Amino acid sequence: MIPVVVLTGWWLVAAAENRTAAAAPVAAVVVPVAREDVRAEASVSVSLGEAPGFELTMTGQGTVTTPPTVGAVLDSGAEVLRVDDRPIRAMVADAPLWRALSAGDTGPDVVRLQEHLAALGYYDGAADGAFGAGLRRAVETFNTDAGLGRRVPAFDPATVVWVGPEPLTVHEVLTTAGASIAPGTAVARGPARPDAVTVTEPQGGIAGLGDFTGGATLAVADVEVPYVPGSGAVESAPDVAAVSDALSPGTEGVARVSAVEARPVAVVPASALVQGADGTVCLYGSADARPVAVTPVGGGVGSAQLPSDLELDEVLTNPGRVDLAHPCGS
Repeated sequence: MIPVVVLTGWWLVAAAENRTAAAAPVAAVVVPVAREDVRAEASVSVSLGEAPGFELTMTGQGTVTTPPTVGAVLDSGAEVLRVDDRPIRAMVADAPLWRALSAGDTGPDVVRLQEHLAALGYYDGAADGAFGAGLRRAVETFNTDAGLGRRVPAFDPATVVWVGPEPLTVHEVLTTAGASIAPGTAVARGPARPDAVTVTEPQGGIAGLGDFTGGATLAVADVEVPYVPGSGAVESAPDVAAVSDALSPGTEGVARVSAVEARPVAVVPASALVQGADGTVCLYGSADARPVAVTPVGGGVGSAQLPSDLELDEVLTNPGRVDLAHPCGS
């Protein structure tokens, strides 16, 4: 069986103030890293009727210096808004980009980045899902045009806004110049979508919380239909009818969004994570080892999921209770 993990607040454990940190040090506790295949999952609410327009949400933070414009048609590469005086451009794709990408990365999200940069004229290589030298050069040029400086080799998803699988016309602007934004902040909305299933995701959405890049399903009772995380609606007439039958005689209820494909991950206790003063999240193999910076890709209050290529086989589970030779972020 493949474990299904609900994406919740593992970070509450890593970021919380450790009330025992000032107590007398105790013995280090080290446990093995678990390796599992898991599917991301989240609970949502659904209702029938006219769905609100597709919302454009940010993956970065900063201050809005130029807000979106009502009536603007957002195709790939179109400027959506400016944050800290840098342009944030539209990305048309079947799914959003959910992580920073750099040389050596592989996967369906790399394919989407290749296709996006190819559509904009930055990339002329194959959409093979491998971040190689050609894509690195394209990303450097894109980043220069995005105001990030020269020779920045990694792609930051905060430089784009996913507008869905088709170009979108801005129907409503949800922010103003001078407003502060953070990941998950909605800045604009497209036209309302009639005869749809409205899907209300948890605050901040689920698209950036786990790997749904292989597709996802929406389950209502015993009915499952395709769903694009972050889209906020199911619009296909047959799928709407199937959900309607599952909800009958009501018109709203609770549903589950699950990733279609399982992914290999490393699983560690949430208590093993330490957040440094600079925001870096770290693990330790032992009390005297140097910290290993990690980027969790999911988990819960009791555990955290990390990329499967984590090099550690064991982790220190109580870093807040022992004397560490090297602080996180050092």
